[in-house]
Amino acid sequence: MKIKEDAQNNVWQTLRPFVMFLLLAIAWQSFSQDEAIEEVVVTAERDYFSILPNQASDSSYGLIMSLVDTPRSVSEVREDLIQKFALRSVDDLVRLTPGAFTSSFFGIRGAMDIRGEPADNYFRGFRRIANPGAFNTIVRGAKKLEILRGPVSPLYGTGSIGGQLNYIPKSARSEGSKYISGPTGDIGVTLGSYSQRIVFGEFGMPFTIGDSQGGFQLFAEIEDSESFYDFYEPSSELLQVAFDIDVNADTTLEFGLQYQSSDSIQVPGWTRVTQDLIDTGTYITGNPPARNVNGGPDLRPNESGTPSGFAGADINNSFTGVGTFCRTPIGFNLAVYNGREVTCFGGNSTPWLSPLENVGSAKIDHSRTFIDPMDYADTDALTLYFDVTHTFDNSMVWRNQFFYDYMEHTKFQSWGFTALYPDATIFELRSSLSFEYESDAVLADNVVGFSFRREDLDKKHAFYDETFDFRDMIVGATPEDRITNAVLNPFEGVTFNTNADGDNISVASGDPGRNFNEEEVSVADNFGIFFLSNIEIDNFIILLGARYDNFDVEAEEIALTLMKNRWDDGLGFVTDSVDELSYNISMSYRTDSGFVPYVTRASANSLNANQLGGVIASSVPTDEYLAASDLTEIGFKFSGFDDRIYAAFSYFDQEKTERSGQLSTVTQTYSEGYEFELRGIITDELSIIATATQAEVDEVGNIFTVVNGADFAAQNGLVPAQVYGGRISGYRDTFAGPGAKLERGGLPDRILSIYGTWNRELYGGEVNASIGFTAVEETYMDAMQSVLLPSYVVWTGSVGYINDRFSALMQVNNLGDEEYYTSADLFESVVVKPSEGRTVSLTVRYALGD
Repeated sequence: MKIKEDAQNNVWQTLRPFVMFLLLAIAWQSFSQDEAIEEVVVTAERDYFSILPNQASDSSYGLIMSLVDTPRSVSEVREDLIQKFALRSVDDLVRLTPGAFTSSFFGIRGAMDIRGEPADNYFRGFRRIANPGAFNTIVRGAKKLEILRGPVSPLYGTGSIGGQLNYIPKSARSEGSKYISGPTGDIGVTLGSYSQRIVFGEFGMPFTIGDSQGGFQLFAEIEDSESFYDFYEPSSELLQVAFDIDVNADTTLEFGLQYQSSDSIQVPGWTRVTQDLIDTGTYITGNPPARNVNGGPDLRPNESGTPSGFAGADINNSFTGVGTFCRTPIGFNLAVYNGREVTCFGGNSTPWLSPLENVGSAKIDHSRTFIDPMDYADTDALTLYFDVTHTFDNSMVWRNQFFYDYMEHTKFQSWGFTALYPDATIFELRSSLSFEYESDAVLADNVVGFSFRREDLDKKHAFYDETFDFRDMIVGATPEDRITNAVLNPFEGVTFNTNADGDNISVASGDPGRNFNEEEVSVADNFGIFFLSNIEIDNFIILLGARYDNFDVEAEEIALTLMKNRWDDGLGFVTDSVDELSYNISMSYRTDSGFVPYVTRASANSLNANQLGGVIASSVPTDEYLAASDLTEIGFKFSGFDDRIYAAFSYFDQEKTERSGQLSTVTQTYSEGYEFELRGIITDELSIIATATQAEVDEVGNIFTVVNGADFAAQNGLVPAQVYGGRISGYRDTFAGPGAKLERGGLPDRILSIYGTWNRELYGGEVNASIGFTAVEETYMDAMQSVLLPSYVVWTGSVGYINDRFSALMQVNNLGDEEYYTSADLFESVVVKPSEGRTVSLTVRYALGD
């Protein structure tokens, strides 16, 4: 395809200045060192940015292993790299991580997408509550971040096959088991474009209690900013505390917390998306149909629809007035989409017609999006942990851990979505025993243990009248396109007429407010037994792991329709219990040249859950609340050239059953691809980080779909403005055929990132700089391939200076002011997020203590 060839040529054109920068830097470095090159090769081990993964860790699997010996695709980002690259959110990690590309969950940087799947957030090896666009995950308080691609270790239980982001918080330990020598810390501030304002600081100190030695570490960050996007003003507070105490030579205590409060609203992006909008920035203007008859500031249920007992409970006892629902053809109200005939329901023979008034066109800026000043989002999240570790005389290590995660979240977006997650709670107990076995020919590191986990979740969603295209973003929100928020008691002051069966059929008096049309409450208990063994026989390494899980679940759908009837169609409270087995088998070979080829086969089980991670009541009778995932991965790791170069390459083939879309439809997902990562210290002053990904993700599922209005209009001889007053929706099988296997929308097949770093002593201090780019291939915004999003290249650069206790770092994001677009996780056919323009930030720190 010519477009793809042009895109590839553009990428290589972009590479030229970067390659020239590297060559010139190397040449200048070589010239400045004269004949001392031989000495540098022998003595230079300085990894100024901490890019090389040279520290063994037990975080990925639960066994202490170097990254080179870990037979899985794993990336590591340490504290020093976070600071010197000014990393703050999970989106910033994408440019350092192969296989990662985060589509927009309405602008919230809550979790990564890895290998085309939403990844889980872990905290010290424990899976957190799912973050479905609730709050931004801040990474500046991390000592280390580990990004594992594929299913998790049997030690960690169930999780996404896409992968995990494991957050290791800062602690008072400096290296290994050593504590910091004295009080230390820093305070700092980040000021940037669009009134970015962040204040942060950390403080650590050692202490003794009797004969016990310990350490304390505190990190805090406060943000109160504006942003590139109009009306988006993120604010948050983060507090993180860690205590480590060596009770004696054999027993250690670790406990701490992380608390985060946030009120960052969602940023859906642009609607009324056409190919012309993406290509030229030309937006179709026009007012929505008049619906506000009550004279209020928004559309109540009796304005956006017609509440009635004649409408089934499965459609909220209301005939929507802001859209049409399509199904396979039944002889009337016929339209065409994707070459297939469909029947669409409504009050006339052409219910998809909902024309705008005063239609025109205008250029739209990237800073203007579908945001209403009345939108809100509030989150409080608390994480606690407590570990007791004891080492026996025979070197066995017994570790007992407690983990607790809590989230309270509510949000309202005036396109018609309200969410409330009250008192979402998870706790987990894990006990493990680690020991070694050694003989003349075999060395085995082993861990065995058990865990118990409870997830108590309540998900309330109101989305029945969600509509995107009816608002004119040039004008902004008006009472004619603002869907009112849902409330806990929408029936206050309302009485109903009933039928002979006692069902409410009409409103006798009063006016129902917006209801939560989905309220899924569930409790899931998981008891698991696991083992892992890393067996070395000469240069051969065999990693074996398995996990047995018992799941006890109870769930209920307790939402009420607008007629105050139950949604669940009599299903009621349901329970179930099931046993499952997961395993991991890996083989690798450590060569003398530094190459470590490996092959891994893994099968894992995860809860087939809703957006919050809870069990859906309707899935319990059919045992669809659990889903198996399978991975085959072949690759190699390399460490060489005096440990100056680390490289990893992998091929993966994954299959997973998951839930997708607004209605959490069961979906089969297939992903296959290649990943490459390179980190190298070229000279004492010059280093490089490069990642490359080529992957394809396909899915099969009858997912609820809102189709692109302009695309539907064109296929039915209409113009977009004739349908933009409402939405056109249905299940995917209606539009693509039963069991259609489609490429997942919004995920580019190829991504390339290259970053170079440089540092040098200057005037008694150190100056450092970095520059690099991420190149992303073109991709369609949705599985129906309605609009093509162009390829793009985004450059990022920084320059910093450190002198004794003072440091400053200036960073420029999107150096070239590139305009590009990111597809949405939900409603990807009708929403696309425009890029932020060039932004500049300055971070200044002052070090305290030792």
